[in-house]
Amino acid sequence: MSKDNKTPQKTDPRVAARAVAAKQSQRNNKSKKNRRWIQLAVLAIVAAIVAMIAFVVINTRSNDIADSGPLPSSSNDFGGIVLTNDGIQKDTATVDSVDINNLRKSDTDLPLGVETAEQASANGQPVRVTIFQDYNCVHCAEFERDNADVLKKLIDDGKITLEIRNVTYLDQSSPTFYSARSANAAYSVANQLSTDDFLEYQKEIFTHQGQGGLNDGEIEDIASSHGADIKSDMKDGSWRPLVNVVTSESSTNGVAGTPTVYADGQQFNTSPDAFEDWVNQIIEKKQA
Repeated sequence: MSKDNKTPQKTDPRVAARAVAAKQSQRNNKSKKNRRWIQLAVLAIVAAIVAMIAFVVINTRSNDIADSGPLPSSSNDFGGIVLTNDGIQKDTATVDSVDINNLRKSDTDLPLGVETAEQASANGQPVRVTIFQDYNCVHCAEFERDNADVLKKLIDDGKITLEIRNVTYLDQSSPTFYSARSANAAYSVANQLSTDDFLEYQKEIFTHQGQGGLNDGEIEDIASSHGADIKSDMKDGSWRPLVNVVTSESSTNGVAGTPTVYADGQQFNTSPDAFEDWVNQIIEKKQA
């Protein structure tokens, strides 16, 4: 019995060459795709960096702030915005300008312009609530959330006047100086709006804190929705010198953080949801 012997078939060189060429083409196409993805990734990174630089430049405009500057009509001598049931107090400052090189020192243990409890008890005025705050401060937003309506009602009822002093402690870690820009905006808004409208503006601004900060256009749009045109003051940084002075004077006169709250010289030291009872006790004592 015999076996069939099969003669091995020779591979056509042209077929082999085409196979090799096809594999090489596949490798080349894969390499091209990989290079394309790498190029796209690099472009995306570059675009992100450019966008970040543009964001910083646009929103800081310039942080080369003058040492001295004027006070807006909505500021008192100490950079406070004072809200009453008759409106925001205007043109009460007895100084024309402030200078970072001439910081003032309080002659009491309290911050500048905050009356002692003894002085306040005899001044014949509604209780003065003074809040040192930062629009980029999480805890300030919490205080605002819990007490914005409480403060508004007490102002409307004539039981308190509210003094707001905006500081920029959190700008030490902010590349866009959001705290300073939003504080600058607050003066411009207060120059134009009623007490109620300003409080509504502030309430909305505080809903955006802790998110890296709004850009100037967004702040301007919020102000505009409440009836204030602040574009010029934002572009010029009109009140930034005052903001710097308020921050430095607050820090050197015992305001260690935000929010720091006083009512007729007494400091509030408990949780935000306890503020209403605390301030009402001070009001009742003064009215007795």
